[in-house]
Amino acid sequence: MKKSILVKILVFIFLAVINSSIYSSQNSISVERLKSYVTQLASDEFEGRLAGSEGGRKTEAFIELKFKEIGLSPLKELGGYCQSFSFTSNVSLNEGNEVVFYLGGNKEIKLVPEKDFIPASFSEDCIYENLDVVFAGFGIKSQNPQRNDYEGIDVKGKAVVILKNGPDGDDQKSPYVLFYPLRYKASVARELGAKVLIVVSEDDIKDELPKMRSGAVAGSSSVTVISLKREFLKKLFESQGRKIPEIKELTAPSPFQFSNAKVSLKISLKRVKATSKNIVGLLKATENSDEYVVIGAHWDHLGRGIEGSLAEKWGEIHHGADDNGSGSAGMLEVARVLKEEKIRKRNVIFIAFAAEELGALGSVYFTKNSPVPLDKIVAMINLDMIGRLRGKLIVEGLGTAKEWKEIIKKSNTENLPLGLHESGYGPSDHTSFYTQKIPVLFFFTGAHSDYHLPSDTADKINYEGEAQILNLVSKIALAIVNSPTKPTYLETKAESGGKATFNVYVGTVPDFTEEGKGFKILSVRSNSPAEKAGIKGGDLLISLAGKKIENIYDYAYVLQEHKPGDEVEAIVIRDGKEVKLKIVFGSRKLSE
Repeated sequence: MKKSILVKILVFIFLAVINSSIYSSQNSISVERLKSYVTQLASDEFEGRLAGSEGGRKTEAFIELKFKEIGLSPLKELGGYCQSFSFTSNVSLNEGNEVVFYLGGNKEIKLVPEKDFIPASFSEDCIYENLDVVFAGFGIKSQNPQRNDYEGIDVKGKAVVILKNGPDGDDQKSPYVLFYPLRYKASVARELGAKVLIVVSEDDIKDELPKMRSGAVAGSSSVTVISLKREFLKKLFESQGRKIPEIKELTAPSPFQFSNAKVSLKISLKRVKATSKNIVGLLKATENSDEYVVIGAHWDHLGRGIEGSLAEKWGEIHHGADDNGSGSAGMLEVARVLKEEKIRKRNVIFIAFAAEELGALGSVYFTKNSPVPLDKIVAMINLDMIGRLRGKLIVEGLGTAKEWKEIIKKSNTENLPLGLHESGYGPSDHTSFYTQKIPVLFFFTGAHSDYHLPSDTADKINYEGEAQILNLVSKIALAIVNSPTKPTYLETKAESGGKATFNVYVGTVPDFTEEGKGFKILSVRSNSPAEKAGIKGGDLLISLAGKKIENIYDYAYVLQEHKPGDEVEAIVIRDGKEVKLKIVFGSRKLSE
């Protein structure tokens, strides 16, 4: 009898151990699944997952299928798993683009588009006849270091020819490197009244026309911008009995106007609209609840190269294994793990965001058109680039809720080294939620040498390290889901996420979902110079420090030219009317 009881006890213990083992495996992150997901997302088949592309559509379908397999439900408010939105996805040439130079004596040179010249993706369309042509060195006009390639020459209503880069060539350590970007040079030419900016390589070795890259954040500029083959600039100089100046001859500005040279242009670009989708899945609470925790990751990347790519040449697939195949795969695994939990006191919404690389378009669209009340979203967890764990895991947003420090401390049972940062702002999708006063946490393993390059491939992911991260994320998420009280929202100061390209601080958060001229402001940070000046979320900034603002690049270049303490005028459109405000720039080092 005693032997029978002992056997039953042993069997019970054995089954309990087996059941415990099964439960444990279901409630831990699978390295194999992570590797499978990232390998698929970063494969050539998905072509870099550009939002609005065929590769993007394959990615959307893949994630929707995985949501269904995991057992997530569609949100009834969306009528399915997809939240669609449109944006400008591509810029290409229309028919009839023309550039003709007239060099006097009835000498006429007709150029062939894409062979001899190509417009920039942000160029303004135009039809111009017989414009005067001016040479303005590198097209730089800066205060620090001081240089003015336009000094002593009037370019109003003319076509300006400039060279790429600066007086130190393409040296990225040059003090002029901030003034190399073509958008900066276009902004300067436009402010001086030029109608056309013509850009030519600074030497014969680099004399290649760029590919027309595009992106939703591009925004056009009210000046026509084209790149031109160097042989035609040589002919312009030869018509004056001169040679193109070498870089060393342009250490000091020496602008001049070509005599008897004219140029006529017809530039027409086709701006294509595309649709992309946030993929949204609901994990219902195990008890009645009208509150939600959002866990998100952006699924998109750079396709074969758009603005933001750091590749020298366009056309290679940007695989985006870490950015953000790692986050998308991680989100799927966290969803699977939380699905197996027996108690979930709040609902969890999982969102694979579209078009983050184009300016967080998907997350901004979601928060502007949320299918659930925003005040019922108690927290947002963002996973972006979590596949390259080398030392510390970076966790941002620590200061956005009073409870975060304690929750993270209790959840970090494996003592994963953490680099903790207070700010709720940053260059990823969590910012869209924090601007709506929702506490956030952002998990990130840091930048690396493959960032925004085709070489960000699946074989370079630290899958074991990512699994560690996601086990921590799952515990934190479950703690938030089952907390008897909602997290207490806190305001934070912004922290610098890297080396700033300018020293002044304003405190505006851009809204990239609004297309058209101007810099649309999504929100302003608490106690920032922008807030003190009276700038509000929803304002459209059209002028700053006396300079026209047509896009975020114009805005950045104005900041680049000022220092903390400078007081300037800002003009915004609010409720259809111009509002003039005075703003005193703050210090980025002190405020961020």
